[in-house]
Amino acid sequence: MITLRCTAPLLKRLGGPDPDVPTNGRLGDWDAKIVANRPRRLVLCTNERSLLCVVIPFAPYQELRERFVAAAQRLIQLIPAPAAARLAELGTLSEVRLGRATNRSVLSSMTHFGYAVDAWFAGDHPDDLHALSLWLCDTPCFPLSTNWPWLEAELLLVGSVEPGRSPFKSAEHVI
Repeated sequence: MITLRCTAPLLKRLGGPDPDVPTNGRLGDWDAKIVANRPRRLVLCTNERSLLCVVIPFAPYQELRERFVAAAQRLIQLIPAPAAARLAELGTLSEVRLGRATNRSVLSSMTHFGYAVDAWFAGDHPDDLHALSLWLCDTPCFPLSTNWPWLEAELLLVGSVEPGRSPFKSAEHVI
């Protein structure tokens, strides 16, 4: 079980928080916020420990949890970790609770990721939210011990990072 920790505007739209229960995964909870992008509204979900990101459509908001789970599962499958570690982490997504976003460091990082989302759509990029998510995961993040979300996720799941591993999953990883 994990908690999707939402900003106040998003949590209000989704109906309020669920009872707070500890997360049982190595990657921990995820934070979520609405990012305005015309012509549609998107939700940016960022993992608290690794800063991996997924971007999903906001509407219809009743199915937001299901879309988040599908996008997070797709991303977790790409982490270079043993299958057993990935499957254990995927198992934590079987139940997603809603909670309040409280980690100011993650919220600050999400603000910067929001600017990157704007840059993605301002450029000549495809309207592919999975490609956008991969691109965001290739963003260097200095609050992380490894400086890269992909490498931090590998470190959390495996306990170490293979020497010489490239953090890049996206073909276009430079803003």
